[in-house]
Amino acid sequence: MPKKFAVMIGRIKAVLAYSNMTETQFAKRLGVTQSSLNRVMRGATEISFKLVNAILTEFDEISAEWLMRGTGTMLAEDNRAADAKRIDGLVDVVAMQQEIIKNLQEKIKQLQNS
Repeated sequence: MPKKFAVMIGRIKAVLAYSNMTETQFAKRLGVTQSSLNRVMRGATEISFKLVNAILTEFDEISAEWLMRGTGTMLAEDNRAADAKRIDGLVDVVAMQQEIIKNLQEKIKQLQNS
């Protein structure tokens, strides 16, 4: 089994743990058989698009970026909170830059009038 699949299987197992379900309940909720899910979890078969899509559809709070690439956090809400924090920081920078521009424009006017 390629390493990338082993890592993604680990993330699927994390979603299973997060769901607080048994593997059978998890498979049923995803609309796959327990045996096919078990084969994926053991690394005996590749992870299908159908399985990934089912996880993201049934657990919309799970970050697709995290599930497929391993970037960010498992819960999309955590990623949105981090994005909001970055946006707030950028808004502050823009406000400061606008103030600097205003001050420079006033200085230019003063220099032109003298």
